[in-house]
Amino acid sequence: MIATVATAALALTGCYKSDPVNRHDGREPGGNGGGGRQETEKLVVTERSDWSIRYVAREDWVNDDGSVDKVEHFNLNYNGSGYYIIRLVRPDDFRDAYKNDAAGFFSYESETLLADAEADGVNFWSYTDEVFTNKIKDVYFNRLRSGTWMAFLIELDSAGKATGNYAEADFSIQEEVATDAFSRWLGDWRVSNGLVGYDLSISSIDNNFLYRIDGWEQGPAVSFQMNQEYLEGEFWAENGFLYIVSQYLGTYDDTDFGYGTVDELFMGNIFDSNGITLITDEGIDIAVMVPKGDGAELQPMELTLQTDSGDYRTKFHSMQYYMWAHSTQEWHPYNSNVAELPLAMTYLGTTRSAAVTPAKARTATKASIHHGQPKAGGTARKSVAKKAVRMK
Repeated sequence: MIATVATAALALTGCYKSDPVNRHDGREPGGNGGGGRQETEKLVVTERSDWSIRYVAREDWVNDDGSVDKVEHFNLNYNGSGYYIIRLVRPDDFRDAYKNDAAGFFSYESETLLADAEADGVNFWSYTDEVFTNKIKDVYFNRLRSGTWMAFLIELDSAGKATGNYAEADFSIQEEVATDAFSRWLGDWRVSNGLVGYDLSISSIDNNFLYRIDGWEQGPAVSFQMNQEYLEGEFWAENGFLYIVSQYLGTYDDTDFGYGTVDELFMGNIFDSNGITLITDEGIDIAVMVPKGDGAELQPMELTLQTDSGDYRTKFHSMQYYMWAHSTQEWHPYNSNVAELPLAMTYLGTTRSAAVTPAKARTATKASIHHGQPKAGGTARKSVAKKAVRMK
């Protein structure tokens, strides 16, 4: 049976629902839960030789509108009577963020799932996009970045707790040779709307898939230079465009603003007669780079914001770096003056890209299950959000 599923738990690398750290209630990975769900005994883990999870191949997924997504196919063998979830994590992240602690990792993942279900007022098995039974034999994940990965099949009991039983497999994905369509965005670009602009350096993180974008919120137009951060952009081969999504950057002890522990994120804003509203969902398409004449244009994406009074459709007004302060439970922008979309893009060459240096390290990277939802033609990919905060 093939599972066609809705967006599941996040990856920090281009596909997102939520990141591995449930930041907003103080829960952290690598331990037995937290945030009011502390377990008294450490979970005992057992790898089951009669279960298996196997990476098959990267395949084409044809959407309802005829467009094609690259997906990762996994084959599963689970003969238990409970439920299971699948988690993919890079070995470095499993070591650094989760301390190579399978018991803590499994407990954290199951407790986070239960906390999400409680917050949404549903039973955990209602998340049919990520909670499976022995009837499911094939699952498709959104495209993964190249390199080595660890795949875990984690069993849950009828209450949603990890039983400790699991199957695990290591696998690798080779980086592709860059296509001309992917390479056209590499180099240095000046983006400007005539009032505010930045000089961006775009380099490859993973050929034909992910870009690194340095330079946003740097220059004379902003007071706080975000020169230790960078964005990740996604290449979509269907049209050759470069998409920027809302993304989690990391959690740090703040020294510049005195807020204590903060999360850094890159988010999009919408604008109406009441002012700026921050869209706090991660993994939302905010803007897209589209060829135009001899240069290009950074265009805003259209957003559907789901509210109690109905759906509200609009385009993104702007995008910027934000911090989430754990101590005050508040959002804070780093700069009040940011470039309003759309922005003209002028190619400057490749003088700066080669000099791009590492920024703050990114933390735990997981992966999201492919949702199989159609993407509209042209520049549009479906952006639907449920979480928003009115900025003062």
